[in-house]
Amino acid sequence: MKFNIFIKKLFSRCLGIIRSPKTEWVKINAEDDSLFNLIIGFLLPLLVFAVVASMIGSYIQMIGKGFAADILLSSGLMQLGSILLSIAISILAVNGMIGTFKGTPGLRNASKLVIYSYVPGILVAIILGIAPWFYILGLLFLYSFYIFFQGTPVMLDIPVERQSNFSTLSSTTMLIVYLMINLILARVFDAT
Repeated sequence: MKFNIFIKKLFSRCLGIIRSPKTEWVKINAEDDSLFNLIIGFLLPLLVFAVVASMIGSYIQMIGKGFAADILLSSGLMQLGSILLSIAISILAVNGMIGTFKGTPGLRNASKLVIYSYVPGILVAIILGIAPWFYILGLLFLYSFYIFFQGTPVMLDIPVERQSNFSTLSSTTMLIVYLMINLILARVFDAT
């Protein structure tokens, strides 16, 4: 029974942040969860879905070609590594930029802002993990920019006249970090 409630709450948060980010950011800001609870209770379950989807997609692609467990494992590890490393580096980058834009850095709020902004990207990774031929859906990752832009005034105390520039620079940095991590990991896992 508790598992059903947990899954319902997880998907409710994902839908909320995608459908009405302004309203959801107000709820997120009011919550007093620790960074540990955010990672364990929200990010990790989504990562498990992304890893499993990637492994299922790799298995589907292997049908008729022969089974290779190492390919399944490497696809799952690459998915996990790319999202986790991208989020970790993005949190540090965003937190570092807050002071530059005359705000007060805070790892907890920067983490919330980055992790919840990555929701469209994680959901796209889940879909593309199972069905990679829908690669055009990768453009939906750009919706993360909008979510981040909506969350900046709620989550951070950056002066109003600097929020737009901060959101643009931070979102672009997050995208570049994600693309670079994917490129590096693709080369690492392709070499093995």
